[in-house]
Amino acid sequence: MTARPHARTLLVRAAAPALAAGLALGLAGCSDADIDQAAQSAKDARSAAESAVGDLRAAVDDARARADEARAQVDETRAKLEGLDEQARTQAQSAVDEAEAAVTEAQAALEAAQQDASAEAQQRVADAEQQVADARADLEAARAEAGGEAADALDSLAAELGSLGDDLRAATGS
Repeated sequence: MTARPHARTLLVRAAAPALAAGLALGLAGCSDADIDQAAQSAKDARSAAESAVGDLRAAVDDARARADEARAQVDETRAKLEGLDEQARTQAQSAVDEAEAAVTEAQAALEAAQQDASAEAQQRVADAEQQVADARADLEAARAEAGGEAADALDSLAAELGSLGDDLRAATGS
């Protein structure tokens, strides 16, 4: 898959200080004002890159907290499936199992992204986002077959996965 557009912007921002420094060295024959302007541009680029990295780290932290909430919601939902008929319970349990796997993958991807902001780690988060979206769709289908507390629990878990998906998207910078 290709890198997300926002990820490219972050890379451009991160590379800008080196580019500006190279330009500053190339400006050795220029006036002091030109050199000062190039130095200021390099400082501005560095500041923008640091800000972008800080924003990305905050988004990862938010997504990790949301994943923890979704994990708790999985356990609560599982407890409310007992009253369903066999077919509905089987479908709901399968959807909850998929949600649990998606949350586990999201947590692992976010842990990797926290340690390493590489394109590979960002792609893993994007893949986890897709897995969460798929699990959410299965929860919504299971909800249609369930009723009462079980349907409400499946709906709540689907909503929690929707929020987790949003946070994962923010963590990839898209």
